[in-house]
Amino acid sequence: MRSWLSAGLALMLALVLAACSSGPSEADSVAVIDRFHSALNADDIAAIDGMLSKSTRNLRPGIGTARAFLALSARHGRYVHGYLAGFDSNDGRASITWRARYERGPVSELFVLVNEGGQPKIDSYTDNAAY
Repeated sequence: MRSWLSAGLALMLALVLAACSSGPSEADSVAVIDRFHSALNADDIAAIDGMLSKSTRNLRPGIGTARAFLALSARHGRYVHGYLAGFDSNDGRASITWRARYERGPVSELFVLVNEGGQPKIDSYTDNAAY
């Protein structure tokens, strides 16, 4: 009887741990994307850097990766508004399709977020000028 109980508890623990390793929630992802766009409009490199995963920050030395995001404003102008167009979460990652409107027109954005240190972080980003 105890072996069945132990096996049941082990299975429950495994399921709980698997659930914890899922990617960021939709609500958390939208919140990060909103903060990202606010920081982008404010040219706040430090805030952008704080939203990036460690692996993404390591792409360029110092805060070079965050600084590279400022090129978005040069390409598209200031961010005006946007909305969630798609959300998928698996393998500990959340993929978010965002329909954005910048001063120079519509932009389709794809964010990939991961949980790192208990917080959702931007692991990759892609933009396409027209959707």
